[in-house]
Amino acid sequence: MTYFNDMQSVGRNVSPRTYYFVILCLVSYIVLDFALHHSGNSQCADLVFDAAKAKAEKSIQEGLVLQEDPICDSVLGHLNSEPQFPVARAWNQMKWIGAPAKCKVKGHLIESLDVANNFRRGYALKYVGDVEDKTMVLPWLYGTKVDLNKRARRVYLDLGANAFHTSVQWFSRMYPCDFTEVHAWEVTNGLFRIPTPAFNEDTNWSPENSHSTRVVDTPQVPDWMTDRIKLYNAYVADFDGESTVNITRFMKEDLKLTAEDTVVVKMDIEGAEWPILERWVNDPEMADIIDELFVEVHYKHASMYDFQWSMFSHSREEAHKLLASLRARGFFAHPWP
Repeated sequence: MTYFNDMQSVGRNVSPRTYYFVILCLVSYIVLDFALHHSGNSQCADLVFDAAKAKAEKSIQEGLVLQEDPICDSVLGHLNSEPQFPVARAWNQMKWIGAPAKCKVKGHLIESLDVANNFRRGYALKYVGDVEDKTMVLPWLYGTKVDLNKRARRVYLDLGANAFHTSVQWFSRMYPCDFTEVHAWEVTNGLFRIPTPAFNEDTNWSPENSHSTRVVDTPQVPDWMTDRIKLYNAYVADFDGESTVNITRFMKEDLKLTAEDTVVVKMDIEGAEWPILERWVNDPEMADIIDELFVEVHYKHASMYDFQWSMFSHSREEAHKLLASLRARGFFAHPWP
């Protein structure tokens, strides 16, 4: 009884304002909880979206990240591949390695298509004297983003191999994949020669001496690599003929390549690439089969006349659109020197 009287006394001593304050807090909590978790109103979602949008815009302005554009599934998105950085002019005159494209391919960043420099950034900016310099492509290799060695069958196709040292050797040494098969196509007999093995991994060093730490011999091509190379002396084309091979059919039917295999293709076939690539753009299977494509697209432009490119009929703008079309269809495609 005494406890009850004490509680009544305490209640009489509490100010009515205190009750009003407590009630206001409870009502405010209920209203806020309903607005955040139970209301169908989109105002809160809009606030979150606006904040994310503002953050993304700020990041783009600072050059920190590149946001995917809704049109990246279209050719137009990949045509407009150069990001609009505030220092675009300085970037174009200074950087040996180009900026990443605005649109990703296969979910990964890829280099922007540098049309103004004929897709040959280092050479155009006079950093190298070789028009076939490959430095610009190194940071963007698909094999550095995805472990292609996990697949049992790993195939490299060199279409227009020329001599061994021009591209087969480069891919054997530089590309981060241990190819189980190398198929090299060169129509000129005697031009491509599989080298004699001259490399022993166990003895590829000289005894140490007091004047140097270790002398490493120049590595040659090991026998396990030369054993995997197969040479074809025929024209690569979009049709089968007496001296031509339909490369699309050959890859699907003869080699039986599928999306389960690792497939890297380099193509430099002096203009014959146009009908093949146009077919591939319209063939959804090829984008799944080929993990990465390196292609020299030949076109007619005055800046390339010194390299006998006046003989080609397609324009540089058409070449740009073809490369953009390949990327829009899912090909991780690079212009090849």
